[in-house]
Order: sequence, then C-alpha cells, then structure tokens
Amino acid sequence: MHFSPRTGAHAWRYALASVIGSSHVKSGSPCQDASAGEIVSPAGASVFLGVVSDGAGSAPLSQVGARTACRIWRDRAEARLAEGGGVLALDHAFALETLAAFQAAVGRLARRLDRPLRDFACTLLFAAVDEEHGAFAQIGDGAIVVGRAGETEMGGAPRYDWVFWPEHGEYVNQTRFATEAGAAAHLAHAALRGPLDELALFSDGLENLVLDTRRRVAHGRFFEPMFQAVRRAPAGRSEPLCRSLERFLASRTVEGRTDDDKSLILASRRASEPAPPLPLAVAGGAPHAAHHGSNEPR
Repeated sequence: MHFSPRTGAHAWRYALASVIGSSHVKSGSPCQDASAGEIVSPAGASVFLGVVSDGAGSAPLSQVGARTACRIWRDRAEARLAEGGGVLALDHAFALETLAAFQAAVGRLARRLDRPLRDFACTLLFAAVDEEHGAFAQIGDGAIVVGRAGETEMGGAPRYDWVFWPEHGEYVNQTRFATEAGAAAHLAHAALRGPLDELALFSDGLENLVLDTRRRVAHGRFFEPMFQAVRRAPAGRSEPLCRSLERFLASRTVEGRTDDDKSLILASRRASEPAPPLPLAVAGGAPHAAHHGSNEPR
C-alpha cells in the first residue's frame, strides 16, 4: 500500500534524520535513535505516518529496540489503515495492541539473544495525519509538534503546538520506556480533529533547542525556517533534504547545545508561498516589478 505521491500543492513532503551525538562518538557507542516515515493512500486518502524512538543510553541494545519500535508501529498502522476507517481507526485500543505487539517482538529478541528486556529500552513517538484528522501516541520524552495554516503567535509568527509534553521523571535524563512492564499505563494517546498541515517529531536530544521549558511552548522561530525548506521540496520523501537535515543535526550549532543522539522528522502539506517579483530600478522613475512569463523564483 505504498503511496505514489501526488504532485499537487497540498501533497505531503517530508524529510527525516537520526544522527549520533558526540558523547556516543567519544564512547564508541552506536546511534541509539531511530526514525521512520511513510506516505500511504488507503481508499485514496493521503496519510503521513511518522515514528521516532530514542534508545536508552544505559541499555546496550537499545538501538535494536528503537529500530523495532519504528518498524512495528509503522507497519501495523499501514495494515490498520488498509482495513478502512481512516486515521481515527488508529485509536487508543490500536495503540495498546501495537504496544503489546512491540513488547512481544522485543521479548522474542531478548530470549533469542539471552539478554534482559531492559537492554532494549526505548521511547516512542507516533503520528498519523490525513487531511482532516491526526492520531498520536507517545511513551517517554521527546515530543510531537503540529501546525495549522493561518494560526499565528503574537507578532505574526506561525504557531506550532505540542501534542504531549515530554515525560520526565524525578531526576535529570529519567523517563519512561516502551519496553517496561507497566508501559501501557504511561501510553499517551490523542486524536485531533480538523486539518493539520505541518508536523514534527523529535527525540529528547533536541528538546532544549526547540521547546521553551519555562513557558511550555514550542519555538516557532526554530520550526518556521525548517518547514519553509520542506514546503519547497517535491512531493514525497526528499532525499536532498534528508541529507541536509543530517548535516544540520551534526553541525557545531547543534552539537554545541547537545551531545546526545538526535532524531527529527519534518512533514508538510502546506503550499510554499511564491517568491515575490524582483524589483527593477528604472531610470527617471520609481522602481517597478519585473514580469516573469514563467513565474520563476529568485
């Protein structure tokens, strides 16, 4: 049921990346984050699926748990959507069933490798959005941010709202994991009605850059330029943007703020605003706009 992207202005465009943090490079550890994205078309609808999972730094096989979480949540969402009912069929019962399927899969891995289940500990962020609805699930830290066309902050900047605030424990770097026996009690689920046209999922390695923890808001000034690039991309997954996102997450700008692994998914179906016409200075008169027959951008 893989989606063949439409070419219209409101088709989904997306990019994603998971990048190792400098602390893991120094320790010789692998990147323990994982991310997955997909555009599917059940019954002609266009649905974007996104999953991010952050493996626990103290768990030696958490990268395996994170990859397993992304695969199972994406595949089971595709299968449920194919049965009909749309995004709202990805309800709380679906989330509980998928969590149980994930834990069963990790349990089989743990028995085969003769390792304790805690060695695979990882968090979960899941989102499915179509033209009219969104379904979301989360266990642990990291966050999901959504945007609606026309909604702005004071001052006119585009507004982005978080779906669930990251779950942290009593101590720094403490959270809940999808592999825990009591994970179902900490599974947050939400169904949002009404059009959502921009979406970001990110692991806790980016929280300090993109969330204002004092005011409990998302930094629109971070997300707006990122989404501008996504809006200009062709429909579907943009490999050039994925590579640019990898470079950004590995840059000194980001590494100077966090040494943790980092995952980020950006998806938009908002049309890019056309570039304004170029002004031409005319001798003896006021500048006027140049006419481009092809309406080409600058």
